[in-house]
Amino acid sequence: MINYDLDEIYARKIGHGSLGMTSKYFKDNYWYKQNLKGYEGLSEEICSTILKHSNIKDYVTYEQCSINGVPGCRSLNFTSEHETVVTFQRLYYFTYGGNLKNKINSYSTLADRINYVLDYINEFTGLDCYEYLSDTLYFDMLTLNVDRHFGNLALIRSDCGWRLAPMFDFGASFFSLQHVFRPDMSIDEKYSIMTPQPFGSFKEQAGYFGKTNIKINYSELTKALSNIEGMTDELMTLVTRQLDSNRDIFKELKPVNKSLISLMHKNAR
Repeated sequence: MINYDLDEIYARKIGHGSLGMTSKYFKDNYWYKQNLKGYEGLSEEICSTILKHSNIKDYVTYEQCSINGVPGCRSLNFTSEHETVVTFQRLYYFTYGGNLKNKINSYSTLADRINYVLDYINEFTGLDCYEYLSDTLYFDMLTLNVDRHFGNLALIRSDCGWRLAPMFDFGASFFSLQHVFRPDMSIDEKYSIMTPQPFGSFKEQAGYFGKTNIKINYSELTKALSNIEGMTDELMTLVTRQLDSNRDIFKELKPVNKSLISLMHKNAR
């Protein structure tokens, strides 16, 4: 695993997420994030690998590394010089004040909570984030990401207007937070204490959106997962269990026939 020695001049304190203040580094257009509660960097790379073998196109790729000797991961900055990331929570704070999580908790049904967020994003930005939320929450269900809060659902603002941010922040997936999902616990015990966010249980909040359009190339994914550094037998069993148990939801993505595409390009010339 590559180690990056980064001076403290590159350190950044980023937000107050549900896990507290996150310490990151930013250098040469890359964000570097040290593990805080477990094996978050490994979890990020696993999720990136799954996304790479899916039909989802707009997501952040994470790669494991160590930062000043501490395991973690890095990712390429996904905004340009004149763009700003605005989280759902930040937008709510600047438009209404207060906390978005507290606001949606005032609604008694999951549907009302989701509809409120969809409506307020559309009202202030003109964006329809239905598909964005659907893909994110379905993927969180697949990967057991228990830390999807309104600080890692985001939009991007520029002089040209608004656009949706790519899917990002998968570090709390696959029971990586070992202060909660202790190493001595069985997989079934870990399942039993999950507390998904931001609207309800994994199945309830994903199910609101009906069927998902996410597809996965399972055959190529299995080999790619086995090549990830740090992938233990226990973790591979967990990831495989999640993939297998959700195959009726996330359909098979047929691999691209590269030879056929090459032939088509050749004939078109």
